[in-house]
Amino acid sequence: MTVRRYQEFHGRNPRGVSRRVFHVPQHLVKLGSAFAIEYVSDKFNGGGDGKRAIYRHRFESPATLYMDERGRKQLYIMSSHLKVTDAGIEN
Repeated sequence: MTVRRYQEFHGRNPRGVSRRVFHVPQHLVKLGSAFAIEYVSDKFNGGGDGKRAIYRHRFESPATLYMDERGRKQLYIMSSHLKVTDAGIEN
């Protein structure tokens, strides 16, 4: 499943697959509103040409930013309007 999702987003096979430890939170702590997300990717889909580029997606309506109850390295952006498509993150 994760390889297929990578292929859909990047438009190519991954160079490798690694495993990450993921804490499943019992509770989320609200940090505030998120109005955009910005990230660097070398994707081909969504107008990318395979070169590293900065992608910025402004949200039409604000999403909510959360952290887990441990306050560690996981952040969550949640909105009923957000979705990830071949074109990227859409709102």
